[in-house]
Amino acid sequence: RSSGTDAGSLFDRPREYGTLTLRLEQHVYQWGKVWSSRQIAEHYFKGSRFRHLRRVQEVLYQVSTRYYEVLLGRRSIEIAENALKRARQQLDRARAQYEVGVLTQTDVLRAEVQAAQSREQLERAKNQYDIAKERLALEMGVESVPGTLEDPGERSFSRARMADLYDKALENRQDFSQAQKQLLAAEERINFEQADYFPNISLTGEYTRTDEKALFYGEPDDWQASVVVSYPLFTGWKTSAEVDRAKSEKSQAEYALARLRKQIRNEVRSVYLDIQTQQKVIDQLEQQVQSARRNYKQVTAQFEEGLVTAVDQVDAFTALNEAENRLAKAYYTYQLDLLRLKLATGTFQSDLLEREIRNEDG
Repeated sequence: RSSGTDAGSLFDRPREYGTLTLRLEQHVYQWGKVWSSRQIAEHYFKGSRFRHLRRVQEVLYQVSTRYYEVLLGRRSIEIAENALKRARQQLDRARAQYEVGVLTQTDVLRAEVQAAQSREQLERAKNQYDIAKERLALEMGVESVPGTLEDPGERSFSRARMADLYDKALENRQDFSQAQKQLLAAEERINFEQADYFPNISLTGEYTRTDEKALFYGEPDDWQASVVVSYPLFTGWKTSAEVDRAKSEKSQAEYALARLRKQIRNEVRSVYLDIQTQQKVIDQLEQQVQSARRNYKQVTAQFEEGLVTAVDQVDAFTALNEAENRLAKAYYTYQLDLLRLKLATGTFQSDLLEREIRNEDG
């Protein structure tokens, strides 16, 4: 009876006691899932960095566009001032010849209209110049453009093979590097999702301490460790769906990269052909301006001798004015196209981008 009582008391659970349990679980391996996750994050990080650098180039190019608009506006004012000066000289000559009976009142009125149109042209040029400065200030993020802008001087075009320019673009374009990183991330995403097809291995450790030693056969604490291999038997085909989605994202990334490759080729070719066209246009316009100036000088001399009418002089004046404005616009368009080629090949403001990269790394 006594021994039976002792044996019974050994297995009797106390009604009140306290325990402290510490449990630790550590993931060990799941077929490279953690490594794939790290690789994906690294690709996305580098891709976002490339996207930031490309955006910096685009912003700087937009500033350059506004900058050349200001320079063109200033040149337009110079052309308009010269045109107004010529128009006033024409008006003075017309009035003088009217007084001696060589010209009619209609000829004088025609010269006055020409002078009025020249003043309008000058006011319009000044207005466009002010608007261009406001746009430049907006792109620069300042209240107003400080000081007087300096003309950077004429840039020259160094001829190169189209294939070389294309290779340079693929090597330097930040958005192309970003697309490559996105494709690598999409490929790694497939490995990440396929890891769920395999078991998950982890270590589990547990330590328990109690104030009732009877729980652990006379010991105040207990511990245990185990290796756990887990595998979900049924997930409703979730893993297969995630793998299919990852493969679809990879296909999209491949298509985006291929499309960007073609787009870069088209951009480089388009800008290259535009530059060649602008060179020919500038050469022709320079000849037109020279011819228009000689013609205007000749017509003016003939007009003073009464050999041509006021209409002929107005036509010569208009031809010279239009030729000078077309030449100025073509010249600054050509200078901007040279910068656009650098943007297309990814070399625009490369020195500034290198400093940006060093600052980020530092």
